[in-house]
Amino acid sequence: MRTVAAGRRSLLAALEVSPGRERVLLAEVARVARVGRAAVVNWRRRQDDFPDPVAGTGVHPQFDRRAVVAWLLAHDKIEVPVGATIATLVLAGARGASHRFHLDDPWLTLADEAAGEDTLSGWSTDADADALAALTDGEFGASLRRLSAPGTGPLAVPGQVRVIERYRSGSGGLRLTLAWPAGLRGTAGSGPAGGVVRHGVAYVGPDGACVCARHDCGGVVPVSWCAEHGDAVAPVLEWHPGGGIRCTDLSRSRDLTAVAGWAERPS
Repeated sequence: MRTVAAGRRSLLAALEVSPGRERVLLAEVARVARVGRAAVVNWRRRQDDFPDPVAGTGVHPQFDRRAVVAWLLAHDKIEVPVGATIATLVLAGARGASHRFHLDDPWLTLADEAAGEDTLSGWSTDADADALAALTDGEFGASLRRLSAPGTGPLAVPGQVRVIERYRSGSGGLRLTLAWPAGLRGTAGSGPAGGVVRHGVAYVGPDGACVCARHDCGGVVPVSWCAEHGDAVAPVLEWHPGGGIRCTDLSRSRDLTAVAGWAERPS
């Protein structure tokens, strides 16, 4: 098995079924292995080392995605993806104009700390390289409206994206490297406009009148009809990029607090 440094894109990451979900149903296991659900049920019944469920019910068991992928690889049910891959990115310059680009054989490195820097490299055409350089050549760089790359869910960065390297290989290919502050990275919006999804953590805990969507970090995405937040959210919420480093840290802190609270309960 090949291993990679922390923060780097693993070859196995391309086998992810649903970005952001660590548990899968039998139907999703079947989709990864490209077989029918009945085949997976049969593997589970006959193979003693098939991963045990981690959640769900007897009728709809849920399995840890990583454990299932490891089992499928070990039993030659799937193979590590090989071959050319492409990253698609939509960048918006300082004046708001958006352009779509492609990078062949992309390599995405995500920093573990907010003070770090994410990088994306890949092979590009000369025309795209010139256009990327023009978009990012400014004091505030460009905004990454949406990045779709193997092994990760759609990402977005609200500014400071820049080209840091242009490398011409001996065969004539042009490889570009882009970078941006890791603390700005977040999950891209699902709409066509893209952009970072922001979570707002209320300075005071949401009460029963709040109808906004809640997230593991404790943040909400306000909706206009919420009696508590509505559209006037600036004074009452601390914002951070949803799915980014800050969001992950807050989620981890809440999990640790919940575990500690449970452990301290009288028996």
